[in-house]
Parts: sequence; C-alpha cells; structure tokens
Amino acid sequence: MMAEDLGVEAKEAAVREVVKLLPLPELLQSIASIKADYIARQQANDAQLSTMVAEQVEQAQEGLESLSLSQKTISHLRENFVDIEKLCQECQTLIENHDQIKLLSNARNNLNTTLKDVEGMMSISVEAAEARDSLSDDKELISTYERLTALDGKRRFALAAASSHEEEVGRLREYFEDIDHTWETFEKTLWGHISNFFNLAKESPQTLVRSMRVVEMQEILDQQVATEAAEAEGDGEMESITNPRKNHKNLAQRRLKADGKGYKDKCYEEIRKSVESRFSQLLSELVFDDLQGALEEAKKIGEELGDIYDYVAPCFPPRYEIFQLMVNLYTERFIQWLRLLSDRANNLSNLEILKVTGWVVDYQDNLIGLGVDDSLAQVCSESGAMDPLMNAYVERMQATTRKWYLNILENDKVHPPKKTDDGKLYTPAAVDVFRILGEQVQTVRENSTDLMLYRIALAIIQVMNDFQGAERQRLEEPASEIGLEALCAMINNNLRCYDLAMELSSSTLEALPQNYAEQVNFEDTCKGFLEVAKEAVHQTVSVIFEDPGVQELLIKLYQKDWLEAQVTEYLVATFGDYFTDVKMYIEERSFRRFVEACLEETIVVYVDHLLIQKSYIKEETIERMKLDEEVLIDFFREYISISKVESRVRVLGDLRELTSAESPDSFTLVYTNILEHQPDCPPEVVEKLVSLREGIPRKDAKEVVHECKEIYENSLVDGNPPKSGFVFPKVKALSASKGGLWRKLT
Repeated sequence: MMAEDLGVEAKEAAVREVVKLLPLPELLQSIASIKADYIARQQANDAQLSTMVAEQVEQAQEGLESLSLSQKTISHLRENFVDIEKLCQECQTLIENHDQIKLLSNARNNLNTTLKDVEGMMSISVEAAEARDSLSDDKELISTYERLTALDGKRRFALAAASSHEEEVGRLREYFEDIDHTWETFEKTLWGHISNFFNLAKESPQTLVRSMRVVEMQEILDQQVATEAAEAEGDGEMESITNPRKNHKNLAQRRLKADGKGYKDKCYEEIRKSVESRFSQLLSELVFDDLQGALEEAKKIGEELGDIYDYVAPCFPPRYEIFQLMVNLYTERFIQWLRLLSDRANNLSNLEILKVTGWVVDYQDNLIGLGVDDSLAQVCSESGAMDPLMNAYVERMQATTRKWYLNILENDKVHPPKKTDDGKLYTPAAVDVFRILGEQVQTVRENSTDLMLYRIALAIIQVMNDFQGAERQRLEEPASEIGLEALCAMINNNLRCYDLAMELSSSTLEALPQNYAEQVNFEDTCKGFLEVAKEAVHQTVSVIFEDPGVQELLIKLYQKDWLEAQVTEYLVATFGDYFTDVKMYIEERSFRRFVEACLEETIVVYVDHLLIQKSYIKEETIERMKLDEEVLIDFFREYISISKVESRVRVLGDLRELTSAESPDSFTLVYTNILEHQPDCPPEVVEKLVSLREGIPRKDAKEVVHECKEIYENSLVDGNPPKSGFVFPKVKALSASKGGLWRKLT
C-alpha cells in the first residue's frame, strides 16, 4: 500500500514537472530534445555513482587488511611478552653471578679487539715488504710514499696504545724497525733523484715531478701534524697545572712531531750539494792549475742555466722559484772562483785577465738572455771579486802607458819637430799617446765588463793628467833651451790632444751605462790640454823676450836711445820677424793668442821699466811714451783686432796721463780712472810716479799718495781688488813692496 502511494506521488510530481516544462502547446515539439538531455544526465549520474561506489569498496578492503595485520602484530607481541616472562623467571636464579658475567663480557670484548690489533700488526710487515718492493719502480714512488705514510700512522697508533708499558713499547719499536729501514731506503732513493735533478729533468722528467710531489705531500702532512700539535699543546698547558711532570714529557713529544721531516729544506740542501759537486773541479783544481781549462769549464757550467730554465724549472712547483735559486747558487760560486783568481792576480797576464773579464761579460749576457734582471745579472762584476784583477790590469796599463809617453816626450827632445804640408810644426806624441789610449779602451770594450770599462776610463783620465803634468814639467825649463820650434809643436800637439781627448771621451761615455758615465768627468782633463797649450804660448813669448837682442833693447827703455826712437821701433821690427815664423808654425787660433800674450808681456815690461827707472820724467818723456803707444797699436793691429790692442795699450796711456798730471786733483782723478780699467793698480804706482816728477812739493806729493791710498782702500771688496788685471800682478818692481803695502792697507 505504501509503495502504491509512493508511485502515485511520483507520478503526480512528474506531471507537475512536465507542466512546468511544457506550459504551452507549441513546446511539445521540444520533447525529443528534453528526452535526449535527460538520458545524458542519467548516464552521467550513473557513471559518477559507480565511481563513488568503487572507491568506497577499495577503502573498505584496505581497512579489512589493516585490521588483519594489526591482529597478527598483537598476537606476536603477546608471544614476545610470554617469552620475556619466561626469561625473567630464568634470570632470577643468575643474579648472584653478575660480577662474573661482567668480567666475561669485558674479556670477550678485549679478545675481539686484540684479535683485530694482531691482524693489523701482522699486516704491517707484509705492507712494509710491499712498499720495499715498489721502491724499484720509479713510477710507484708516490704509491710507496703513501704506503709508508699509512704504516707510520699504524705505528704511531700502536705506540700510543702501549705508551704506558715501556717493555711493550720497546718490543714494538724492534718490530717496527723494518719500517724504518724501508723509510731510509725510500728517502735515499728520493734524495738521489733530487740531487740528480739536472740529468733527470732531461732524461726522465716524470720521475723528478713525482719526487717533488712527494716533497709537497710531506710538507702538507707536516703542516697538519704541526696544527694538531699546536692544538694539543694548548690543551696540555691546561693539563700541566694538575700534572706538570707527566705533561712535560708529552709536550716534548708533541714539539718533536710538530717539527716534521722538513722535506722542503732537505730538498734545497740536496740541490745545493749537487751544485757544489758540479763546481768542485773548477774551485779545487782548475782555478789553480789551468786557467784556460777553468774558463772552458766555467763557460760550460754557465751554459747549463739554459737547460735549467728549459727542463728543470718546469718540474718544480712555481713557488720554489727554482731557476732564480739556481742563478743565485751558480753566481755565488762563480764569485768564489773569481775571488780565488784575484788572489793570484799578480801571476796572471793582462791578456789572461781580459779573458776572465770576457767570460764575465758572456755570463752576464747569458743571464739577461734568460730573462734575469740586469742588476742581478751584473752581480759577478759588481761584487768586488774582480777588484784585484782590475786593479792589476789598470796599474799595469797606467805604468806601461806612462813609460810609452815618457819615451815619446824624450824622443821629442832629441828630434826636431815635423812639418805638415802647410808648414805647421808637430811631433808624433799626440797621435801616438791617444792611439795607445784608444786601443786600451777598445780592447776593454770588446772583452770586459762595464765596471772594467769604467775603471779604464778613470785610469785614462789619470794618464792624460800625468801626461799633461810631464809636459808642464818640461815647460818649466828655460824657454830658450826648449826652443821656438819645439814650443810651437807643443802648442799644436796639445790642441790636437784636446780634439782627440774629446773624441775618446765621447766614444767612452757612449759605451758606458748611464750610472757609470755620470761618475766620469773627462771635461776638466780635456780642458787641461788647452791650458798646457796656453802655457806653451806664454813660453813661446818668453823665447822672444829672452832673445839677447830683445833684452838689449829693453834695457834701453826710458833712456837716451829710447827717446831717439831706437828701441820701440826696433823692438816691433824684431817682433815682426818672430811673428812671421810663428804664424807659419802654429794654427791661426793659437797665433792670435800668441800675439795677445806678446802684447800683454810688452805692456808689463814697459810698465815695469817705467817704475824702476830713476830719471825724472820730463815733457819729452811724456811725448815719447805717447809715440810708443802709437807704434805698438799700429804694429799689433795688423795681427789682432784694434779693440783688443787698444784695451791693452790703454794702461800705458793711463800711466802717461798720471805721470803728466799737474795738480793733486788731477792725480786722484786719473788714478780713479785707472782703477776702473785696472782695479788691482796699487797706490804704490802713484807714489813712484809722483816721486819721478820735478817741481811737486813734498807736501802735495804726500797728500796725493794719501788720497790715492784712500781711493784704493774704498775700492777693495773683502780686502781684495774686485778683479785682477794682466799688468800689475806681473810687474816685478811691485812684487817685493806691494805685498807689504797691501797688508798695511787692509
């Protein structure tokens, strides 16, 4: 009944829904589409419902499986609890034997540990034998090292474990002796490879690289051990507070470990020993017995640095800077060799010394070619090791050159000068001396070091100074004994020497490095030849004034023959004869200096004779003095400029005006004018000339002299004349009294 009611309600509900969907008759046409839509929705709902039902079924199955597993687990736990309960009941009777059980457990553990240690100990000898066998193969060098390092670790562990039992430690050390022997063999092989680095780098570079790899590995290991030791030492310092006696021993052991094996230092030491061995024959045999053999050996050794750069250096870690180390080691021993050679420098010839310095040059060039800095490459030459060799060479060169130029100068004395095509006089001295000096410079440039060339440059300067000194010594002889032609040749020679010295200076300084060239001063020495030429010019003038005929004329100055025009006119005529010869003998530039010097000497002589003559100055004396000025000007203007002639003759005119002054004021005025041109004209000149005048009252004469002294004093600068002229310092009449007068005035 109930089902029928539900069916009726469903129908009614369906009718209502249809009414809602189809309220109008025309909508009946859409029944087919509505039906299709309904069928599609029904299918979708059926699919969704089926999926949900399947998921629920799977979850239900999983839940059943979990329940089954839980039931099994619970059953197992129940069984375990039953077993535990049984065991507990059984153990209740064993509580009285607990201590024995504990001891048994410890014994069992110790036995297991001991068995393991014994197995490790038994393997040590086997591993040591394997390491020893691998030593024969250089390819296994690193593997051998690693094996030995591992064995060392086992040994340290074993010794540490037994450290509390001295007897056991002793027996263990005996057992480990095999490791020590293997280490010794290994290190002997390793250092053999390192010491043979030069040959090994070319024949088996891989072996050398492996050897250096071992050194590097040991350095790393040493560093690790040192770090651990430092940390342990820090802990030990705290422990020492409580147990200082025990900890003192432990600290000592840690420090010993921290030092490590020092393979890197040992590597450097082996390299040094190898280098020392390489130089052994050179330093102990050849250096004393066979110089040529020593030079060849040194050359061969020096050339090895090229192979070291190409083959050895790449086998070492860059931080070792092995090439620079080898350069330093080689250079140190070459310096030692040079010092040994220097000890017997006196037994070596100059040629042998040049061969040694030539080798030094080649060695330096080789280093520079390999990229070594110039300053480092020159350590051999600048170390001082060659100083005795250079000193011996330079001293011999100077002595030989001195002997040569002295012979040349002596030869000039006995042989007349030669003439050029245009009549100029010369001797071979200049050319010969500088040819010798030039050869010395060229020889050293081609065969020696910059330092040696620098020393030779200084020596040549000294030789030139000595040569000039020898020439000056000859110029001290009386000019008449030397002779006019010899003096003219000396003038020309020294001018030529100046030119040659400048050329030699230029070429030498160009060949020297700047730091050496700055220390060499050729200029003053070169100018010295001009000074010698100047002195020779003055000596040439002295030849004229020492001529007996000229002396006879000069004696007559300011006397009767002079007043009658029989002195100055004859004198310039004599000058003319000399000038003709001298002009032909010497260069034009020197001839002009000669004429100027002759004019200056003439003025000095005229002033000197004016001051020493004792006759009163009269009107005719004044007129003759004026004529002398004119004659001298007319003569000398033919050879030099009129301005130079007048500037030198002016002093005669000034003295003439001073001599002819009529009043005290005119005396002081003229003297003031003289001081403008000749600041060193002392008031004694005024005093002398005033005394030669007639008719001047004594009182006026004293007043004139006094005023002139005051004028002179006021003109002095720091007690001395502002400048020195060419006349009064040379006037003999003033030389004796002038010093006393000047001392009194100042």
